[in-house]
Amino acid sequence: MHGFPELGFMGGKSKSLYGRDGHLGITLVKFAGDQSGLKEAKRLAEHFEKENHGRKDWARVQPQTLGKDDENNPNLVKVDEKKGEKRRVLYGYLGTAFDLDKVDFDTRKKAVIESRREYKPSM
Repeated sequence: MHGFPELGFMGGKSKSLYGRDGHLGITLVKFAGDQSGLKEAKRLAEHFEKENHGRKDWARVQPQTLGKDDENNPNLVKVDEKKGEKRRVLYGYLGTAFDLDKVDFDTRKKAVIESRREYKPSM
């Protein structure tokens, strides 16, 4: 999957993360490793913040979701009143070095961490 076209974000490649027990409920979106990729990642994170679905919101919702029926949890699933279809509620935020323990080994191995203060866009 490439980005989130339904949200107006075409850039980035997504990768669902799995553990021993199956899907971890996390999808990583990787953007280009340049200034345009950082800009698009920030824009996506800002979109989730405006929708109250950012990092703080996920931290608030996550403990309420553990061990519960995800399909009937209004924090995780919304029902389209007209069509009766269920849609997942997405949460998202810009990952930091502190988030690396949440991703798989292969992703950690390929990750390049740069300080925002020290980040110098390539020409």
